[in-house]
Amino acid sequence: MYQVKVTLTGLIHMMHDRFFNPEELDAPRKKPKDFWRKELPYKLWHDKKGVYVPSDNIRMMLIGNAHRPGAAKILGTFIETKKGTEYLSFCKGCVWVVGPEDPLKVYVYPRRKTFDDYDERSFINANKSRSLTRRPLITLPWSLSFYVQVTSNQFDADKVKEFFIVAGLRCGCCAYGPTFGRFKVTEWEVVAPDDVLTGEETKKKKKARKLK
Repeated sequence: MYQVKVTLTGLIHMMHDRFFNPEELDAPRKKPKDFWRKELPYKLWHDKKGVYVPSDNIRMMLIGNAHRPGAAKILGTFIETKKGTEYLSFCKGCVWVVGPEDPLKVYVYPRRKTFDDYDERSFINANKSRSLTRRPLITLPWSLSFYVQVTSNQFDADKVKEFFIVAGLRCGCCAYGPTFGRFKVTEWEVVAPDDVLTGEETKKKKKARKLK
């Protein structure tokens, strides 16, 4: 097992598209034309501390889904050969993303309380006509810092870094990648287990520094 301190720096704006329950918004039956403006903040991942990306969303860049191949498949199938299944199984079972303040959240830097802009585009709906969708954007500059915990030594840290490099250029972070959310890996440092602090441990460490 080993752990890596990572920073990703954005190359293009990041789009959020959080699924939310309409009950959160208490939407009227007949929505006014400008109601989409009230919906935008609910599509954003944020809390009292600021805008964040769920840790598992970062991990899923490596794994992918039925609609969007992950970096493990791209690297192991399209760039290298006959490694797609092996890399994918490794990422599913052995690679975990941990936020430094909250294990499940990776906050966006510079800190912001809300989105910077929004994207508007049309799509073909179920009735075969066009509708508009609007989603919040985090504009440049932005970065994400977190820890990657790897629970197997089957592949070393350099190979895992390759996954993130491919994810940055061909997958993108959050929604509608790689049009949005492309990034480069600007920090990649293997650290001792004791250097990985999250949640309450981080608060204790900050308090200890103040006492000194």
